[in-house]
Amino acid sequence: MIKPAIRTRTCLLLTCLTLLAACSAIKLGYNNSASFAHTYLTSKVDFDSEQSAFLKTSLNEIVEWHRNTELPVLASELQTARQALAARNDVVMPVSANQVQALNLAIRASLRRTANQAAPVIAKNMLGLWPNQAPDIQKALDKSNKEYREERLMQSADERVRESAERMTERFERWLGTLNAVQLKQIDTWARSEIRWSESRYEKRLERQRQFMALVNKASNRQIDQATLSQEIARLLNAWQSPSSAAEKQESEQRQKATIALIVDILNSATAEQRNNAADRAAGWAKDFQILASNN
Repeated sequence: MIKPAIRTRTCLLLTCLTLLAACSAIKLGYNNSASFAHTYLTSKVDFDSEQSAFLKTSLNEIVEWHRNTELPVLASELQTARQALAARNDVVMPVSANQVQALNLAIRASLRRTANQAAPVIAKNMLGLWPNQAPDIQKALDKSNKEYREERLMQSADERVRESAERMTERFERWLGTLNAVQLKQIDTWARSEIRWSESRYEKRLERQRQFMALVNKASNRQIDQATLSQEIARLLNAWQSPSSAAEKQESEQRQKATIALIVDILNSATAEQRNNAADRAAGWAKDFQILASNN
């Protein structure tokens, strides 16, 4: 069973792919991603040998599809970002919201294609589960939720703002280098607005997990066919991009708009050195993605 609670968020110019900071780490991490995922999942659920082997094969299948299909697309998008980021003769060219939104939409489309490709593979694995394995999955989700609450919801408002600002600052500094006072203030202002969505985001997280566990129980009891299960998994994986109500759609659009505005502000407050740092990082990742895509 492949963990479906993939925590995808709005992937924008400086927030996508930030788990891997160095180019060499990207290549190492990507080439071993199926193995890492298999180790993680088998530590959460007590799979038998046949299930474990099928899971490993499935993870490798998804990674190879992504390598061949999506990495070239992402490499191209990063090259476009590099051109927009680079200072020209030490002159910083303004970045527009439309440019950032274009990259956002391209990455969202890539994530949607990946989710749709993975859904049938996930369904096959889920249909190999047994009812006595469902509690293991629920236990893993409960533990994750407890950690999420402790890290994101149980502090005071000021603490949540500080930690949210620190996380975003770290993401930007991986690209730009040390931020200046103006940029730090921009992030603080964004964080003070962003935390108002914390509770609703957590409720949506719980609802998706409830829907997923309902599918786990149906699959493990052979009460759903593979085609229907695949469709439901794809819907859950893409739920963050497809709000189910007018209120959720409005919230999603407001959060996207605020994050895009922050990225524009940070980049347009950047020095030539910072912008060139980001351009170099984009170029390095684009090259690594091209190399990874060619390693079939």
